[in-house]
Amino acid sequence: MKLEKNSLIADGFAHPKISQEHILNINSDNISVIRFEGIQVRIVKINNEPWFIAADICKALEIKNVTNAIKTLDGDENTLCSIKGIKSSAGLPLFNLVAESGFYKLITRSRKATKDGTFAHRFANWVFRDVIPSIRRTGAYGVPFGELNDLTRRQKQYKEKSSQRGRDLQACREEKASLQREERALWSKHQSDWVEEC
Repeated sequence: MKLEKNSLIADGFAHPKISQEHILNINSDNISVIRFEGIQVRIVKINNEPWFIAADICKALEIKNVTNAIKTLDGDENTLCSIKGIKSSAGLPLFNLVAESGFYKLITRSRKATKDGTFAHRFANWVFRDVIPSIRRTGAYGVPFGELNDLTRRQKQYKEKSSQRGRDLQACREEKASLQREERALWSKHQSDWVEEC
């Protein structure tokens, strides 16, 4: 990471400032999702390695402060990225990503993950009892990235298409209602006794 000029903190130590060139730019098509009991954890594949959206992991582990959680990780275990077309829960286009090793560290360091009955405990058990053994045995867990990405892309296309169809249908309904009003007006004007029969 480059240091910008005048980037000294009060004690005279260099403090790195992140510039735009250090933020990974990711396309939303490169995101896959795993789900556990209704919680989604988005995964981005970078150089064939999975990176997890920190806010999603923290939500699953019932950790309220994402920033504090990732501060405990090594520098190479987290990074910042922007994902085209998606904004974070704070409304910003930037996300903290956590490497696989950081993902496991967050789980093992979570206090709630050690308390029976908590969601975080069930999530940690799922990761350690189902996900990791499956990866060890088969080399993967669940649906492969390519297939998930294809499904995600097609779901997005469907949503866009169905939204457009919904707008078109609404426009058709409005047009139909307008034509019906126009028809009544014509009949009323030229043959008022027919309108009374209806």
